[in-house]
Amino acid sequence: MPVVHELYGAKLIHGDRRGALIAARCPHMDDAPCNGGGNRDMARWPASDQPLAPFFDKSVGLAGHGFIPCGVCSVSTARTWAICPNRLLSLKSGNPSPQQQPLFERILRLGGFESGDPVRVWTEVALIDKKQNLNYRFDYVLRSGDRPPIVVEIMTASTSGGNRSERTDIRNAFCDAVLFAVGTIPEQRQSPGVNIRQVWARMASQLVVKSQIVNHWGGATIWVVQDALTDYIASNTGIRLNDLKSSDWSLGEVNVLSCSIDEPGRLQLYAGPVYGSESEACWAQLLDTPSLPEFDVILDKLRDDSVIAEFTVP
Repeated sequence: MPVVHELYGAKLIHGDRRGALIAARCPHMDDAPCNGGGNRDMARWPASDQPLAPFFDKSVGLAGHGFIPCGVCSVSTARTWAICPNRLLSLKSGNPSPQQQPLFERILRLGGFESGDPVRVWTEVALIDKKQNLNYRFDYVLRSGDRPPIVVEIMTASTSGGNRSERTDIRNAFCDAVLFAVGTIPEQRQSPGVNIRQVWARMASQLVVKSQIVNHWGGATIWVVQDALTDYIASNTGIRLNDLKSSDWSLGEVNVLSCSIDEPGRLQLYAGPVYGSESEACWAQLLDTPSLPEFDVILDKLRDDSVIAEFTVP
């Protein structure tokens, strides 16, 4: 069953974690207060409500407008999936956590930033132009001086909805993870699983468009994803991902930087054109099917006893 893997930046273990929980801070954001990541609204817990209130300082509720932020960083199914963008990478300071240091340094090199360069960072930058039917939001925009911008997009997994009455939704999974961490309950309880196809669909809908826009400005977009997602894409779409591996770490029209949350130094850049040829891999293949099955695969489903309606066209 899926379970919470990390809570407030640390692997979830049974026992007295009150000291680590009390301030609800994130080690991946330079120890700033946790903001709930991708689960800000649906999973927050009223700071004065039982059973969590005793395990958090009252200042947590004040900072979170009366709520304790959801501190679930990742969940474990057959693999461990990051569900909070800050778990993969936070660029809200120039002081990344040790787990994010290799990724942080690689992005700076890919973006052409050198030692001594002043870098400004903006987050959640909206690009809205109704006349041109544009409505996008960039996770991070990095710029040094008047150089073209480098956009960094963080793509983490989405959790399935779960069932609130059975305590398998993300809000109750967060509550149970805290209770397990402090030793109040003896065993881990189920969390929502990961909706992998939804993650891939979100990525496919934005990958090319955002890259093309920033390329037009003379800059580049770097998509940061987990290696679990690139493995899924390679197996379930028509893209020839291995052909897009950049051995010399050169950027292309579309750039995906794969990272591991278990081995921070294991990074891989996939870069290439939006459109290629029959012999050239490209990112448009992301929308292709991995195979074309024969009609026989569905033929046995089309039986007379499975027909739900029959009519004659008038």
